[in-house]
Amino acid sequence: MKNIIKFTLFILYTIFLFFIEDIKFLIATILLNFIITIILKVNVKKMYDSIKILLPFVVITMLFNIFLASVQEGILIGVRILICYHATYLFSQTMTTLQVADTIQRICAPLKFFRINTKNIGIMISISICMLPILKKEMETLIQTLRAKGKQLNMGNIVIIMKPMLISILRKTSQMEKTLLAKGYEE
Repeated sequence: MKNIIKFTLFILYTIFLFFIEDIKFLIATILLNFIITIILKVNVKKMYDSIKILLPFVVITMLFNIFLASVQEGILIGVRILICYHATYLFSQTMTTLQVADTIQRICAPLKFFRINTKNIGIMISISICMLPILKKEMETLIQTLRAKGKQLNMGNIVIIMKPMLISILRKTSQMEKTLLAKGYEE
């Protein structure tokens, strides 16, 4: 029950972030996030490194919003995304993959009345979450291989990266299917 409350509060908090218009409330949420960071004793260096990876996406999003709306709107969107990412990072430090999948499966329990197998939903979510670090590592390996061959990473070379990545994803999916069938998991 504690995980369901935590997950629900996390979802409501991230949704609430994108409805904040006043900069004072955004500053208050930033302070709240930092207080939670201190309480949870999160490794600040790892958190900073993960946010640093997100910065190009945030800058591009801010620029689009500056050109399409206004400077203030662009800055607000950028700050909201950073706060949301920080909250997501904090949430990921408090729950394991299995706990997240179990929580979502419990939240989806009313779907049993419509004959939807919530166990399958939980398994799909846990597999998806577990695959993210594997795919990230594989993407980094492909980019390093591309650089070792003396090619620059650009939109023209994206096919060179995506093709082996797609093949790898399909292979891993096939291996997971065989493993689940070997362990006797049936729909």
